[in-house]
Amino acid sequence: MDWVGVDPLHQVVTRDEAMDFIPWLSVRWQSSPPDSGHYLWWDDKGLALKSAAIDARSSVHVDFLHGAQARRVKAVTGEALTRAMGCQKGLRPSIIDMTAGLGGDCSVLANVGCEIVAMEKHPVVAALLRDALRRAADADTTWCENVQFRHADSVERVSGVSHGVIYLDPMFPKERRAAPSLTMQVLHSLEQTTDHPERLLEAALDSDAARVVVKRPIKADFLGGRVPSSQIKAKTIRFDLYPKRKLTIDDCERFQGMVDA
Repeated sequence: MDWVGVDPLHQVVTRDEAMDFIPWLSVRWQSSPPDSGHYLWWDDKGLALKSAAIDARSSVHVDFLHGAQARRVKAVTGEALTRAMGCQKGLRPSIIDMTAGLGGDCSVLANVGCEIVAMEKHPVVAALLRDALRRAADADTTWCENVQFRHADSVERVSGVSHGVIYLDPMFPKERRAAPSLTMQVLHSLEQTTDHPERLLEAALDSDAARVVVKRPIKADFLGGRVPSSQIKAKTIRFDLYPKRKLTIDDCERFQGMVDA
């Protein structure tokens, strides 16, 4: 399908150069916002997603150079996420992020030295993340070298995983009691952003990865009814761990082959 894109300043050259990195997305560009639905927005800050039903000043925009996510990337040391992945002195496992989303976790893991294959199935979410990675790389952000990005259905790729960690962060359910952020409101309203997460978990567990990690709301049921071997808990979330064997230096090898198809 074609997406509506709004480029009010007609920055065609920079826009088209950026869109060369996002060949899977077909965009019909215009100078003013549509009256309804979601649309893409292009300005000097890069690509964003807006909704005609929400204040036009608000948008979903990924930025690894400024703001909250940039601060999180720089500040992380031993938070629950890195411990769940098995990061420790001298060991930074390679990680397949099956549901990379807007890249909040994979950027943190790449910054601490993990090799990451970040996969995202939804074309618009994948485009927002890919554009943010492009801008970060253009600014010589060194951790970007640790990230291989793929717009792909990760279920079809993980069968070839022979080492490392597989990470699954399914979108939190709509029925959560806490009021969702604007970003979550918009993402929940997109079609096909939430695949059947149980299917993703089954595919991960069928691989030869050393460990599978699932991110869940702190009080949520176990995904697919699969009871983890252990958990690492934070204030509002937890990480369910499904280890198959002890992590070793071999699990730090860069992924090849299975991400290139």
